[in-house]
Amino acid sequence: MFSNFERIVKAIYQEWKAAVSDTLDKEHPSEEVLVCFLEDKLSQADKDLIQGHLLKCNKCSEYLITQFKIEPHLSKDVPVSLLEKVKRNIGSDIKDNIFEIVLRLKDRAWEIIQTSGDVLVGQELIPAPVLRSRQINELKERVDILKDLHELRILARLESKSSKIFGLVVEVKNKQGKKIHKNLRVTLIKDEVELESYVSDAGNSVFENISPGDYRVEIIQEAHLTAIIDLKVKA
Repeated sequence: MFSNFERIVKAIYQEWKAAVSDTLDKEHPSEEVLVCFLEDKLSQADKDLIQGHLLKCNKCSEYLITQFKIEPHLSKDVPVSLLEKVKRNIGSDIKDNIFEIVLRLKDRAWEIIQTSGDVLVGQELIPAPVLRSRQINELKERVDILKDLHELRILARLESKSSKIFGLVVEVKNKQGKKIHKNLRVTLIKDEVELESYVSDAGNSVFENISPGDYRVEIIQEAHLTAIIDLKVKA
């Protein structure tokens, strides 16, 4: 006797079979029937009908040829590094949306190794090359680095909490009107793992008790990746 499962499978097959037969009588077989033909799931009689139709129908023949061209590529693995690169830079140019900061944490001082932004020293905003020419290597307790990305002005503020712990404040404003942007999502990521994420109604996001390491901060505006802060902090 058939089990309940076998009855269900038989009923589904019969319903599918009836649908296939109805479709074969139409002017063109459906995409589902053509896929079944490619996967050799049709009866011999149905396959003969499809083959006869393909000899006369350019439209269906072209569809099958396209499937043959696409199918070999579907099973190929995309390199993880390429996927991550696309994810990070989708919707924006690689060079135009990244804010780079490389710092070394030294007791309660900071050494700026590299940055694509300008550094706030006292009341003066100094471009990184000028900072290096003045041989200002260490900044005490706090570092403010500013960069304009498209229509946004982004401030990254790093504060030393101890010799190995720091805090990060990300503030986003409009470059022209200097009004604080609202409804921005700011996400802190390390080793492709999301650590913290905030929707900022005040224009700034605070990340506390962070240890040295390589981080990425993604700033998303209206579902689009607007800016990236590539942050590397060394002990």
